[in-house]
Order: sequence, then C-alpha cells, then structure tokens
Amino acid sequence: MDTLKKRSEFLAVAKGGRLGRRAFVVQGLMRDSDDAPRVGYTVTKKTGNSVMRSRIKRRLRAAVSELAPADIPQKADFVLVARDSALTLPFQKLVADLKSGLHQVLDPSTPRGRGKPRRPARQAETTPRRKQG
Repeated sequence: MDTLKKRSEFLAVAKGGRLGRRAFVVQGLMRDSDDAPRVGYTVTKKTGNSVMRSRIKRRLRAAVSELAPADIPQKADFVLVARDSALTLPFQKLVADLKSGLHQVLDPSTPRGRGKPRRPARQAETTPRRKQG
C-alpha cells in the first residue's frame, strides 16, 4: 500500500472522517482518482522517545500489511494517529480494530465528533456593568 508523505496530504485527510480506536485514531477521506489506497502514520512526541515511536510505526505498518486487499476500501486515503497502547495491545486485536475502522470511518452516518458534545456558551449579560472606581 502506498504511503502519504506530504503535509498537505495529511491535512486533506484530517478534514474527512475520524474514528477513535484503542491503539490509534483513524482518519479517512474518499478520493476521486482511481489510484490505490494510501495510508499515513502519525506518532507524536507525547507518545514517548524515538525508539518507542519507531516501534509503534513498525507495528502499525505490519498491521496494515496483514490486511487483505478486500479489507481496504479503494479510492481512499487514511491516516493512523497512534496512541501509547499501540505497543501493548495484542497484535491480532490491533489488526481487527484496523480492519473494522477503515470501513467505518468512511461511512457518512458515523459521527465525526471528538468526544462529548460541548455545552452551549453562556450568553453575555444584557445590562452593561458599572465601572467601579
């Protein structure tokens, strides 16, 4: 599977769907071209030192390579944003989460939310405050 390399490609995929899993967050976006699906990997410095980040990327690459071509939606780009648990989660569960997440992230009925809905902001007072002095 081809990989995303340019920042602009990662930013474009970030505007698509988003779905949280135990070991990573999947971002996905459908494309118009008939090229093969592409995947990008993001591991932030919050996850650990360079050794840990490299191990996480290798595990995610191996999980993607385990998928059959029928398991990967065509005409789409994906970004996997890794979490700390990508190192400790059993490999078969990692592959299963990835397999289910790739199709689900492209489904328009899947909410794109980021956790709990926010409460509406408080409205400003209608009467101006007096200056104290």
